[in-house]
Amino acid sequence: MEFVSPLWSVPFLGIILSMSFLPLLGPKFWEKYSCYVPLFWSAVYLLPVSYCFGFSKIAPAIFEPILADYIPFIILIATLYVVSGGIFVDFPRGNGPLFNSLFLFFGSIVAGWIGTTGAAALLIRPFLRANLGRRHTTHLMVFFIFLVANVGGAATPLGDPPLFIGFLKGIDFFWFIKHLYPFLFGTTTVLCLLFFIIDFILFRIDLGISYDKGNEPVFRIQGSSNIILIILILLSVIFCNFKGGFMLCGENFSYSSILRNFLLLLISLISLKITPDEIRIKNSFSLAPIKEIAELFAGIFITVTPIINILHQGINGEFRNLFQWIAPQGEFIADRCFWVSGALSSILDNAPTFLIFFHLTAGDPHVLMTLKSNILTAFSLSTVFMGALTYIGNAPNLIVKSVSITHGLKVPSFLGYMIWSFAILLPIFAAISCFL
Repeated sequence: MEFVSPLWSVPFLGIILSMSFLPLLGPKFWEKYSCYVPLFWSAVYLLPVSYCFGFSKIAPAIFEPILADYIPFIILIATLYVVSGGIFVDFPRGNGPLFNSLFLFFGSIVAGWIGTTGAAALLIRPFLRANLGRRHTTHLMVFFIFLVANVGGAATPLGDPPLFIGFLKGIDFFWFIKHLYPFLFGTTTVLCLLFFIIDFILFRIDLGISYDKGNEPVFRIQGSSNIILIILILLSVIFCNFKGGFMLCGENFSYSSILRNFLLLLISLISLKITPDEIRIKNSFSLAPIKEIAELFAGIFITVTPIINILHQGINGEFRNLFQWIAPQGEFIADRCFWVSGALSSILDNAPTFLIFFHLTAGDPHVLMTLKSNILTAFSLSTVFMGALTYIGNAPNLIVKSVSITHGLKVPSFLGYMIWSFAILLPIFAAISCFL
């Protein structure tokens, strides 16, 4: 199917606007019926598909994005969530701003090597437990999303899907850390310092809260066998990348993808089998966050297809004015690539956004790594960093949000979170764009 009109983006925007306003306008309705919202907007998308392309196109419109993109995505996310939920890490409470800042700093480093999803799912629970009893907690979740669930992923191709896509397309493994490191280190440092100032002020206000130190343990880790399983997850993702496949529903499916999905499901089952129930109970482990992500992103993956299709048309599509702006006279401008690819990544899946810009700007890894290294740097940074602008910019954001709710935090709404992210991150991103 070839999509032409930007009107095809209405169902996708419907999901985004529903997430933004329904929790505010009708909180009880959203709490009870939120799972049906993606289903409704998917139906709004599929009805015109049937009218314009024929009833026979409904099945491909559903199953192509579900089989090709959604299932591998949700299996990886769910596996990392299940395995990390079997690891219990504990710290004494009331450690204060310095401990929290260092925790976020090292958490962002971990995210670059085990992935933002794995790091977020593994570290959010001990981070919240270490601050149990605090009156002011919203900033803890917000900065955790900034640093661990997003920014830290820019270190290596293992950190975030866009960079892994680049690695698969021929970008050297260590190219990213070599070229993105100044921006990564600078952004991480600035965010940690800003967090320290905010947390220091709020911690002083919270000093009146009494922390019961009597039964508190020192630092400890339980369920350490799951750490081995996390390593196996990473190895499965890295090495299940061989040639060969078959066609299904007009899509090419590789044997390596099927093997990877099978191994990840097997790792999930092993984790559930070997992890004592008391560890998951202490972690307040629940499948509710994954259920929420699965329902939401099923609708997103289906309804985002026309937008990605039009974007792939580049200067020949309806978004030609956008592409002409970032590449006047055919010469791409780094800071404009940074802002456009980042804006798309904040509402679309960042891996397809990276892929679109990879092919649009050159399509050749050697050209991008040398002659156009500043362009590759620009959209590599933005597709990772700007996922922090919205809850749906990166899947770990929703995991952090859901786990925070289970720990009793009052989390910001979709728009409330964007007030935080825009106020804090946009000035930093503006500074980054000046150095590209």
